[in-house]
Amino acid sequence: MTLPSAAELEHRAAGLLAQWRVHETAVRVQWNPRLSTTAGRAFLRGARIELNPTLLGRAPDQLPMVLAHEAAHIAAFRLFGPNIPAHGRHWRSLMRLAGHAPEVTHRIPVDGGPRRRGRRAFLYLRVCEACGDRRILAAVRYGRCHGCEARDSYLVVKSPATAAGRAQLERTTLTTIQSLHRN
Repeated sequence: MTLPSAAELEHRAAGLLAQWRVHETAVRVQWNPRLSTTAGRAFLRGARIELNPTLLGRAPDQLPMVLAHEAAHIAAFRLFGPNIPAHGRHWRSLMRLAGHAPEVTHRIPVDGGPRRRGRRAFLYLRVCEACGDRRILAAVRYGRCHGCEARDSYLVVKSPATAAGRAQLERTTLTTIQSLHRN
């Protein structure tokens, strides 16, 4: 199946906004092939919607729901202002008025294309330069040292979050860390 043109989608989005009684119905809709797992996204202040041609090409039956989802964000912004929750009661009501369940996420399978690797996990060795207090952490935390109450006097090194990475951090000395930070 061929996906509709941007002009056709803009016409559909304008129809939704008119149905919701939004005075300004102009919306720019475009296909964005750089989107990978997101079916669509709305830019409220610019009144622009971007849709994922890869995902929606695999599940064209989902296009009306995704378009309504993103148009409802723009309509809620125009009707109720910027200080409402993204998927709050205003947005949910607009989705129901359009005849769609107010689903926050799509159910289109994202596998089938090139796989994206997730963020690589790291462990961090945080050593206080003032007293030598050592902590291995999953996330770097700054502030007061638990050993001497010195503030932000840490040197930090990271290693992959594996058993070998942890062992490497446990063997690392303050002198080694200081030499790394000087270079």
